[in-house]
Amino acid sequence: MGTWSIWHFAIFIIVAVLAALTGRSATNIGDNAVASLKGYGGWLVVFSAFLLFWAAQELGEFYRVKSQLQTLIPSAMNDPTYMTYLAYAKELAWLEALVLVACAILPMIKRYTAWAVKAIIAGLWLAGPVAAATELAMADSYFSDYIVEHDYSALAATILFATTWTCYLLMSRRVKQTYY
Repeated sequence: MGTWSIWHFAIFIIVAVLAALTGRSATNIGDNAVASLKGYGGWLVVFSAFLLFWAAQELGEFYRVKSQLQTLIPSAMNDPTYMTYLAYAKELAWLEALVLVACAILPMIKRYTAWAVKAIIAGLWLAGPVAAATELAMADSYFSDYIVEHDYSALAATILFATTWTCYLLMSRRVKQTYY
């Protein structure tokens, strides 16, 4: 998932405020608040925005690292092993981004069905922990002689993220009333 900067936190706070403002209308209704929790809104909006942000961050992180390596180790561009790794890493980054964008758009489709929730959960786990584990395995496979220690933080972060949002998608009243 990369690293977080002040802009990441600022964007997250803006999105959270927007989600809170859109979710307030359901709490102001009173007894009908639970019944009105239906459709695309509230935390689903935050979820979609975060997935789009995550997709952009994955691609940005890949191209940032690629650019830094070209600057720091110019000879790497002549190494066939590095070029093979780079090709696979690029494909994986784009695949992750496309899966995340699809997961972000899927809740907005007007035909709300249970398969959409299941597809989103599968996409979260594919673009998250499965992709992070694949990245670790690829790096170990190509560069095991150069890796001093493994960084499992991306894997841990994606497992936490996927678990949290899977629980939300399976237990949320809004999701149940909209998609089931």
